[in-house]
Amino acid sequence: MSFEVGERRVECRTRDLSLGGMFLDTTAVSLPFGTELTVTLTLPMLADPAPVRCVVRWAIASGMGVSFLSLRAAETWAINQLSVQSRDLPR
Repeated sequence: MSFEVGERRVECRTRDLSLGGMFLDTTAVSLPFGTELTVTLTLPMLADPAPVRCVVRWAIASGMGVSFLSLRAAETWAINQLSVQSRDLPR
């Protein structure tokens, strides 16, 4: 997974992915509230990585919480499928 701000590309991991947004796990950069960025989502159900516009909602030392500004139908479906799969895992 990676994201871009301006000309800068940053590799990261993600946690807590939902239809509303996700946490970008990175210490490489911390962006202020309201910064818009493009995250390249790599999801198992999608044939190709998907660029998604996001906005920073909060930041801590280990990363940033972002919300999605736009999700296409394919990304919405893929995120829902991950959610369904994680519910079916034994706990």
